[in-house]
Amino acid sequence: MTVEQVVLVDRGGATIGTADKIAVHSAHTPLHLAFSCHVYSPAGQVLVTRRALGKLTWPGVWTNSFCGHPAPGESLDDAIMRRAAHELGLVLTGIEVVLPDFSYRAVDASGIVENELCPVYRALASGDVTPNPDEVSEFEWVDPAALHDAAVAAPYAFSPWLGWQLEQLGRP
Repeated sequence: MTVEQVVLVDRGGATIGTADKIAVHSAHTPLHLAFSCHVYSPAGQVLVTRRALGKLTWPGVWTNSFCGHPAPGESLDDAIMRRAAHELGLVLTGIEVVLPDFSYRAVDASGIVENELCPVYRALASGDVTPNPDEVSEFEWVDPAALHDAAVAAPYAFSPWLGWQLEQLGRP
């Protein structure tokens, strides 16, 4: 089994190194490259997922469709396709960046810090969702405006990055 690595970056997005994913997420997490993806159905609904209870950060929290980290040397598009298949059993089409400069720092209840340069993408789902239980405990297809309204009304029920992304994207 290979150790998953993340790409460390400076504030400008330049690569400054790599680190083991498991070791980098701590109370002192350095800035690293990630991505978030919002997956839409052909009918225009957006997929939200509830993080598995075994996740290191924000277990059991509702969030965007999926997130991940590109491996060193891996393109973001390739990483998105890899994680969509791994987490949700999905093939995606029409991948496009919607928030290219999104970044955030958040601390979960256990004290672990997320500190990510995290461009946000949207894509179209092809096929049925078959979630990996190690990643996703539940999922729902929802109206994008209803998701926005729910995140505003009850931000504690969602990952902080989803709330910030929806705020920047605006109400559909």
